[in-house]
Amino acid sequence: MVPVESTKLTGGLTYEDRCGTIVDWNLCFTANRTSSNRSFRSSTPTFIAPVLFEGGKLARRTLSHNMESFFAVIIWIASLDYANEDAFRAKPLALLLDNTKSTIDIVNAKMHWFGIDRRFKKQIIRHFQPLYWDDNRLITCISDLREILYGNDRPNSEEMETADPEEDLFWTCMKKINDYLKEKKGCNEMRWIDSQA
Repeated sequence: MVPVESTKLTGGLTYEDRCGTIVDWNLCFTANRTSSNRSFRSSTPTFIAPVLFEGGKLARRTLSHNMESFFAVIIWIASLDYANEDAFRAKPLALLLDNTKSTIDIVNAKMHWFGIDRRFKKQIIRHFQPLYWDDNRLITCISDLREILYGNDRPNSEEMETADPEEDLFWTCMKKINDYLKEKKGCNEMRWIDSQA
């Protein structure tokens, strides 16, 4: 949502504080962390957390699932060649545009690319547009996010700060993003919003 001058966003933030707010009302959960009771899955497989497509009962969406989606969006933006669609379609990530692929094919491709650092660098990062490829700090941040979300060094429950490992995973990623941006605004705003719940 892009705010206009009179818009009041979450917690009293206004258009002066930010340029937009990402919302997903049909998939949101309440302040006391209960999820919607929908019995079906929906979303764009390219950007959804792979675990949400596993069989069984619909999982409650967590902050870490949102971070996985955000991670996929960052990679997509860094890879997309807006001026040359054919060049983009030649990249491995373009597989996610193939309408003949099933959801499980997309999930398996993402896990294949994201699960091993060497493969991720060769099949994803190597195909970033020059603006992103040349930003060593961004490459380090994205590599760190991949490791946190999908790698062997994914934090375990003993390393977490709270009783909710999924939320801690989100906060670990937020710290990496804030380090890249050289600010703490994102974490500070999330903590403030949590305090109001």
